[in-house]
Amino acid sequence: MRRTSMAAAVALLPSLSAVVTALHAHPAAAAPVEEIVITARQREENPQRVPVSVTVLDATLIERARVDSIAGIAVRAPGLVVSDPFGRFNPAPAIRGLTQPGTGEEPSVGFFLDGVYVSGRSSINLFLNDLERVEVLKGPQNALFGRNTFGGAVNLVTRKPGDALEGFAEAGFGSKQQRQAAAAVGGPLIPGKLAARATVSLRDYGGFYDNALAGGPEIGSEKSVAGALTLRATPTERLEALLRVSYAEDDDGQPKGYYLATNCEPRAATGVFSQYCGAIPESSGPFAANPEHFGFRRDAWRTALTVDYALDAATLTAITAFNAETNEFNRDNDYSATLVSAAGQLTDRWDAGQELRLVSADRGQALTWIVGASVYHFDNETERRNIEYALGQTVSPRLPRTNEETDSTALYGSLGWRLLDGLTATADLRWQRDEKEFQTTSRDAAGNPIALSDRWTMWTPRFALSWQATDAAMLYASVAKGAKSGGFNTMANLFDTERSFGPETNWTYEVGAKTAWFDGLLTANAALFWIDWRDQQVVAASAAGRSNNFYTNNAARSRSRGLELELAATPAAGLDLSLAYTLVDAEFRDYQDPDYRDIPAFGPTGDISGNALPRQSRHQVAATAQYDGDLPWAGDLGWFTGGEWLWQSRQYTENSNLSWVPAAGRVDVWTGLESGPWRLTLRVENLFDDRTPPVAVRFSDPARGSARAWLVTPGDGRIWSLTGRVTF
Repeated sequence: MRRTSMAAAVALLPSLSAVVTALHAHPAAAAPVEEIVITARQREENPQRVPVSVTVLDATLIERARVDSIAGIAVRAPGLVVSDPFGRFNPAPAIRGLTQPGTGEEPSVGFFLDGVYVSGRSSINLFLNDLERVEVLKGPQNALFGRNTFGGAVNLVTRKPGDALEGFAEAGFGSKQQRQAAAAVGGPLIPGKLAARATVSLRDYGGFYDNALAGGPEIGSEKSVAGALTLRATPTERLEALLRVSYAEDDDGQPKGYYLATNCEPRAATGVFSQYCGAIPESSGPFAANPEHFGFRRDAWRTALTVDYALDAATLTAITAFNAETNEFNRDNDYSATLVSAAGQLTDRWDAGQELRLVSADRGQALTWIVGASVYHFDNETERRNIEYALGQTVSPRLPRTNEETDSTALYGSLGWRLLDGLTATADLRWQRDEKEFQTTSRDAAGNPIALSDRWTMWTPRFALSWQATDAAMLYASVAKGAKSGGFNTMANLFDTERSFGPETNWTYEVGAKTAWFDGLLTANAALFWIDWRDQQVVAASAAGRSNNFYTNNAARSRSRGLELELAATPAAGLDLSLAYTLVDAEFRDYQDPDYRDIPAFGPTGDISGNALPRQSRHQVAATAQYDGDLPWAGDLGWFTGGEWLWQSRQYTENSNLSWVPAAGRVDVWTGLESGPWRLTLRVENLFDDRTPPVAVRFSDPARGSARAWLVTPGDGRIWSLTGRVTF
């Protein structure tokens, strides 16, 4: 990270002692912190009273920092990391160092939109708009959330229609061909009975780097148009029904990237270098993509109906969801001006789910409970379009097609018992059965069709003990089991024994404290965690072929441990400060990687036990300051300003730990004026123009005969934008 970034960070946030001094000196001047409600345990609760480590991004930060992607969430929620070397296609999210391999459709972090699971890794990188808040729940959430919340869950909560007419309209522009516009209007259709909210949003970003080839696709561009209609019916005091239908269309250019040739660790058998050693260097191009390639396109429909009926002693909730998506990916796989290779696929997917849940009312009684059941179906059909132009390959109907279907059934429950005044024990448990079927037009080495099926049963308990020592202090301890479903390896060039893998599991042990000081003007939370990760899904290279031969298996065991700290303060009226820090120490405990068996550093067994897990930072920091105030000399004209420092330490690119992405930090700032319903905001992202690559992955370079190489994503530099907004 450049020194200017560190210096700006120091200037951006005052020291904690200064904050505490201000709180003592001016208690009357500071406004109480607005209470936030979350649904981490399937009921509305104050996050300070929930025995779960959770980071909440509120609507103000989402708007002013322009958080509109899961990558934008990750840098502001330390402990969450998103690796996305191919743009918005196939990101890999991880929490607390539980990184996932680069293949498969099951993420290790579950994403939920208004409580509905988002299926498929290439679907979770949504264009986020009209959000009320984001909840990042750390640690396994399988017991109550279910599907693949192995390391944690991210719950995206949109705004609901209200009983009064309200809305907003905004438009803006900026550097690198930025254009953005959004509008929303909501209010009663039948007062007290039916309300609606309609939204539409557009974002167009031309990408930071130009294409060196005329007529080719934009490099790193992202274009999204999204709209949603939400209806809220309250025919009686007991009944509420919420229907949300949304549509999003994305059209992204060629993902930015460049190759680094291997430079070290020759293989014993061939003498060919197998690794890249050292820090991954920056690059500012030039970058090229041929006109034959367009990047990434996606059309997605999402529909969810949530019905709540209040009984005398409980609330019955029914959630019905149906989602459908088509996405097409066509990448210039050699990342050069020469027409050598394309990588791509066409995916059609849909999923449907039904959940029923009964949640007891919490009126201070000794016993609270939850019981629920869900069914889920996911259909994912893909046509592979990997083409080597140099070999004369062309697109044809004979390209391999795969179809994978998942059926999941689950029963779950929770029991909370107040043992003593302030002391509560909670036990959660989920039983889940996944059944998967896989078919492909590819054939095995003997020429036989490939058709696979399997089923797995997973029990995922969670136990927590919390003590509300005072109204402002809660201590807790918990143990939880996380599980991520098994699956199938879709590459054609594999042995039959390498075509499937089972679930992976972890036991997470956590202790924490949540405290508030000075009548809520300062909150200080901390958590310590220790994770035992078994049957770990890792990627290996098969001996069945030279390329197209990566597969996932359950060959490793790892451990992760660490510390999470969060501070938030309002030392004066209009001034909000926050600081979040995460230490993650994650390493392999038992793994012999077959890909390393014949290279000097790890031969003869390829043992990498003790190495750090790749694509995660040991240290992450997110510090934010925001101020709102009046300009006394300008009538009703108000002024606001803010900024954030987002920093992470180095990340190893892969299991060998021989190469790494250097530590990186960026400073984002914003300022603006507002008068009544009008607001004008100027933002500068990456103020000090840090170009550190965000991610690098082991890959193959088609321009060099598919020789092993490292594919690197360059970092975007400084950009600015100006946005006008009116609310009513």
